[in-house]
Amino acid sequence: MPLVKLKFRPGVDKEVTDYENTLGWFDTDKVRFRAGYPENIGGWTPYSSASFVGICRTLLPWVALDSSEYVAVPTNSKLYVEKGGLYKDLTPIRASSTINTNPFNITGSSAVVTVTDTGHGAIAGAFVTFSGATSGDGTLTAAVMNSEYIIDSVVNANSYVVTMSAVAAGSDATEGGGSVTAAYQINPGLNSAVMGTGWGVDTFGAEGWGSSSSTAATDVTSQLRLWSMVTFGEDLVANIRNGNIFLWDESTGLGARAVALADLAGASNCPTIARRILMSPEDRLLLALGCDSLSDSGTQDTMLIRWPDSESLTNWTPDTTNAAGSIRLNSGSEIVTGLVTKRDVLIWTNTSLVTLTYIGAPYFYGQRLVASNVSIASPQAMIEANDITFWMGKDGFYYYDGSVKTLPCTLRAHVFDNINTTQFHKVHTGVNSGQGEIWWWYATTTEECDSYIIFNYDQKIWYHGTMVRTAWTDRSFNDFPIAAAADSKLYNHENGLDDGESEPAAAISAHAESSLFEPVPGEGYSYSFIRRILPDLTFSGSVSSSPAATITITPQDYPGATSGAVSSSTITRATALPETYTEQSFVRIRGREIMYKISSNATGVRWRDGTRRIEVRPDGRRLKF
Repeated sequence: MPLVKLKFRPGVDKEVTDYENTLGWFDTDKVRFRAGYPENIGGWTPYSSASFVGICRTLLPWVALDSSEYVAVPTNSKLYVEKGGLYKDLTPIRASSTINTNPFNITGSSAVVTVTDTGHGAIAGAFVTFSGATSGDGTLTAAVMNSEYIIDSVVNANSYVVTMSAVAAGSDATEGGGSVTAAYQINPGLNSAVMGTGWGVDTFGAEGWGSSSSTAATDVTSQLRLWSMVTFGEDLVANIRNGNIFLWDESTGLGARAVALADLAGASNCPTIARRILMSPEDRLLLALGCDSLSDSGTQDTMLIRWPDSESLTNWTPDTTNAAGSIRLNSGSEIVTGLVTKRDVLIWTNTSLVTLTYIGAPYFYGQRLVASNVSIASPQAMIEANDITFWMGKDGFYYYDGSVKTLPCTLRAHVFDNINTTQFHKVHTGVNSGQGEIWWWYATTTEECDSYIIFNYDQKIWYHGTMVRTAWTDRSFNDFPIAAAADSKLYNHENGLDDGESEPAAAISAHAESSLFEPVPGEGYSYSFIRRILPDLTFSGSVSSSPAATITITPQDYPGATSGAVSSSTITRATALPETYTEQSFVRIRGREIMYKISSNATGVRWRDGTRRIEVRPDGRRLKF
């Protein structure tokens, strides 16, 4: 019986039928292609043992002048900076004041306390820190009361409920004394979409191209909480989408909180609301996209871009002696997002892609319409890689290299037929430069991003899989890419071989599955009989003493027919030598077409498939289909 080499085209193609894609790959999960051949992806380990509060949807690593390494971790509830494996709470304070005398009201023996504070302005889920309380006659001591608490529920405009860390007893009734101060952190945002609560929460463009959402974008407490961040020297500048802009001064230390720009010393006409912030490479100008104007502070103009004086975060008042200024875009009705690249400052509106060009004084920036009728899936759906900007639209993928072009995608229909359109705004992307990959995460059957699609820009191929991740940043000072998961933890990716989200680490289930193909070339009329498989499989890099993968051969009489008898063979490394070839596997498979699949689901395993061979012969014809 002759041996037939099975050499599949790299990448996954679902744009054609299974049969049309003969000798191609039709499905993958946790698998990438290296030099055209499939292998299981690297594992991930906890970035730290600590966790944060809320869901993180963007990350920003940077290094201070003293070599301190930070990662900004904003969530829907708080703003953190990670250092040394710990998360430091930098969440800005919204309001702080001395509240009512004896504001803590207790009924019976309970840790549930009703707090009285006239006009508190808080919402459920917000955090408040009390100070200045004095101990009474009961068990609610000053140490218990003077702590941070989450607001469980809001009774009315003048009271809310918290659960304290001790159960009230004895003579507790009203406690706290006459000098209790309440410091309210900024109200949290939502974890998920709520239809009809402003642009940036609803599906982008849901009301048609050129039309903004029917509700005010300034209602930031009812919108999905998204942040944009830049560094200003050693310092962190952070903006809540459709909210305020804040500064954390690194020199004030990790015990200090971020402060609104408008509250800084010498602040002049700082924006109090913006859609996104960018840092221009020329003269280090902070660009506030979709912000309020000089003449109408607090009212958002979704097409306006402003910037302060060069090397300043506080002077936003233009005059003849500084660089402060503004420009209003004239294509579209609202800015969606923006990105600073090596080539341009790119701004996506709801209808167009525009570039900002630095032209110097007195206007500093000019605008150029690059393309009309261009969509983008979310404020975080774009990335620059290899000096080219890539992004996901609402119906396909695109790139910009001086002009806008459609990025051919062999998984386009698969993605957009299965994406949860109500969660479009959660789409996010990141570069895995060590692998030459761009990852996009999106939600399918759930409200969280549970699937990914990868474009390998070195090999110009696509593949996909499932994984829940809410944010990603490429390796920087860290040796590994960092990703945020829905369990409110960060993970080092491409680190190890296993799933480090559990303790002990669990196996990563990975597979690559081919399309149907004819072992004996023809028109699908003849049957083929397969006697054995000669794998071309290496386990180099495995840490398991006996790494293994499973090869499955599935026959069919014709596309769509019920599969015949399936043959699965466990392929193990023959010796302890990493590069020793695996042994042959005997099978008995008969069919017109077959499907080849390689999979693994064990810890400590790394595999890479090559050009496998099968022993096959024609096995007669049958006229019945």
